[in-house]
Amino acid sequence: MRKVLVLLALTAVLAVLVLRLGWRQVFESVPRASARADLMVDGVPWREASAWRFRDGAFPGAWGWGQWRVVDGALEGRDDRGDFAGYFCPVEHGGDFLLETQVRILPDSAGRHTEAHLLTRDSRELNCESGAVLFGGQPRVSARHMVDRHDYVLRVIRPPEAADLDAWHLLAFAVRDGRVFVWVDGRRVYRSDHRYPTGRYREPHLAVRNGVAQFRSFR
Repeated sequence: MRKVLVLLALTAVLAVLVLRLGWRQVFESVPRASARADLMVDGVPWREASAWRFRDGAFPGAWGWGQWRVVDGALEGRDDRGDFAGYFCPVEHGGDFLLETQVRILPDSAGRHTEAHLLTRDSRELNCESGAVLFGGQPRVSARHMVDRHDYVLRVIRPPEAADLDAWHLLAFAVRDGRVFVWVDGRRVYRSDHRYPTGRYREPHLAVRNGVAQFRSFR
């Protein structure tokens, strides 16, 4: 009888945790062997859903608008009108995700501050969109996490150093158990204090505004 009571008590505790945190969070809080991970970031294992190097050409099934071309092993996007050039890499993924790209922002002859965007969204309906923006030549990164058209995170981050022009940088954005993270060149520059709702996403994408940026990889 005592064993039965103990088992019932443990089951009740687990049920409370599931109700408060969600089954996905409880399951993912259990440490996983790094041998099963494709990537470790801040000690957190990630499994790769998609990876592409643009030296192999355009991303399979990619679509978008604006001026895009593959040159010298990199995807180059250009915007000369102060609008956005968008390049979509269709991969469906859930609410826990990590996006990463190698990007180089080229000097702009007009002196504009070129932006390189790393984002994901649900669809053209734009109910959900999350990601980060790197500003060339400035100590500035922005982060956004919008779910059901509500901006839970929309802020400007001031990293210790500016993103040098004509130099390669590693930009990464993640949502993990409802928290939002941004990294630049392997250094975490943002972690949200709170946990937020997440969506379901089908359209990860890169974008360029006010100039030219090149991307070596996307995953």
